[in-house]
Amino acid sequence: MTTHDKTDLAVWRYGIISRLLHRNEEDGTLEQDLLQLAARPFRRPDGRSVSFSHETIRKWLYRYRHGGLPALGDMPKQNRGTHVSVPEQLAERLIDLRQEHPRWTLARMLGQLIDEKIWDMTNPSRATLYRFAATTGLHRDPHLVKHTPARPFAYQDFGQLWMADFLHGPKIRVKGKRRKTYLHTIIDDASRYVVRAGFFLAEDTEVLMKELMIAIRQHGIPMRFYTDNGACYASRHLKFVCAGLGVHLIHTPPGKPRGRGKVERYFRTVRDGFLDGDKTPAHTIDGLNEAFKKWLSLYHKKIHSSLSISPLQKRLSSPSCCRILPETVDIEPLFRMKRRCRVYLNNTIRFKKRSYEVLDALPGERLDVWYMPWELDLVWYGSDMKPAKPVDLYHNAKITRR
Repeated sequence: MTTHDKTDLAVWRYGIISRLLHRNEEDGTLEQDLLQLAARPFRRPDGRSVSFSHETIRKWLYRYRHGGLPALGDMPKQNRGTHVSVPEQLAERLIDLRQEHPRWTLARMLGQLIDEKIWDMTNPSRATLYRFAATTGLHRDPHLVKHTPARPFAYQDFGQLWMADFLHGPKIRVKGKRRKTYLHTIIDDASRYVVRAGFFLAEDTEVLMKELMIAIRQHGIPMRFYTDNGACYASRHLKFVCAGLGVHLIHTPPGKPRGRGKVERYFRTVRDGFLDGDKTPAHTIDGLNEAFKKWLSLYHKKIHSSLSISPLQKRLSSPSCCRILPETVDIEPLFRMKRRCRVYLNNTIRFKKRSYEVLDALPGERLDVWYMPWELDLVWYGSDMKPAKPVDLYHNAKITRR
């Protein structure tokens, strides 16, 4: 309707039911007429086409017979906004909870009512309580949410905090196909010294595990490892590795990339100084890493604006907080990754496009397989961690079969 006047609405509805008011005995039953009206569309004054159920039209007919034309208009509810279905005890407790806890969400307040056995989650309904809260102003004020500003920080010594992230690199051709590259970097917060960096064809946990293990072998175990919430950084395997090494793993709060400005600024330097322009520095992954290695050596020797010295000088002048690994300690078992594999009828398992012999396993069963992503010449399987080597077809051909 183009107007909210009750009289116009009543006249329009009267036009729909008017044929029912002058029915004869030869016209058939009332039910048939109602069904015929319900099957046809009606045009509103604003041009929209609508239809009604036969029960709605029946109610209009009865309302007109009892109250005339005024009864066909919509009458506002007399109890609108009063919420008579909300018990007084429940309403008072909601008001008290909002005064006691101004930052609580309404869902938490309703949970408190359930714990106190004031609300049975059925009567009144959750939707009724939400409408009651909106009418009485019990929703949480969004201005009450505290905003904690991101404060700049810097550590003094090397190894107190390492930050890691991926940067989208240029595309290169691999076996005739264009593949995107990713630059993974681990940078020290105190010195801006790049602990480990390289281009890869994937942005996954396997790349992260390899780079982190090499960095630890070269420089020692850092105190903290700061990352974002990417899939590889939020993996259960990384949490297990950091817990085993005694490294405090810190993630950026979702939607708030605070604290990672240094690695982002470093990536900007990489783009401006190394990836500048449309021309790819190299056309192979090895050539790209070789060119980046040369650029990185120059980056370490240049004066850093915020340090007033070069990252290399800062690295050499500040003490290291990294725990150096003893020669007798082997950290490889922590970095082994796990996968479930099925045993085939020829007593082999297959993954990473390779086949491995598991002679004492039963065909059809599934085994836990541990492996180093960057060294697939040997894997381990089963609860006893038995070694499995790749299948040697030529050696097996020489075995005398009886």
